[in-house]
Amino acid sequence: MSLVIDVKEKKRNVFSFALSGSIDTDTHKQVEETIKKAIGENTKALFLEMGGVDSVSGIGIRAILMIKQAPEAKNVTFAMVDFQPRIKKIFDVMKLLPIFEIFDNMPDADKYIDQIIEEETSL
Repeated sequence: MSLVIDVKEKKRNVFSFALSGSIDTDTHKQVEETIKKAIGENTKALFLEMGGVDSVSGIGIRAILMIKQAPEAKNVTFAMVDFQPRIKKIFDVMKLLPIFEIFDNMPDADKYIDQIIEEETSL
């Protein structure tokens, strides 16, 4: 299967990665490398937009867990947005949902990141 990753800088130092296709043995490295490259010194947040993901394998889930660690190690907020029901069910069955910040849509995610940025600037 294939995977398309559309990277956008939503706000200064806030990036979204809209994923379309499968996260599996053939594509997991593509996701990991693309996201790790986006983590810079001033990066504030990264969002995985999962609405276009139609399947995820065990190695795909492992890749997402690894991806989550890289931003958090650098104090960068990491969240996922817009799961298809069957993909969300996989994460739920594996008891992974509680370890991620997950939003139903980008407007909710944008409000969250605005709040984080506001808190950082008020410190």
